[in-house]
Amino acid sequence: VATGIWNIIAVRGQTHGSYATTLRVKLAAVAISGVAAWVHTRSHSPRGRALWGALTVLSALAALFLGILLSGG
Repeated sequence: VATGIWNIIAVRGQTHGSYATTLRVKLAAVAISGVAAWVHTRSHSPRGRALWGALTVLSALAALFLGILLSGG
């Protein structure tokens, strides 16, 4: 999280267009992943743990993919 904030501060004012949009979507995916992981740990039912765990994994993979797009790889 700290390095992500650092990177955002480093490119502030230099982003525009599709890069800025992709960055915003990536940040949303990271936030969703974190919240879903937290809810997963608080869930008491097996179904809840499965659903929140799946959402955690999918949103983390989306954030990874978007990070690769942003790096130009």
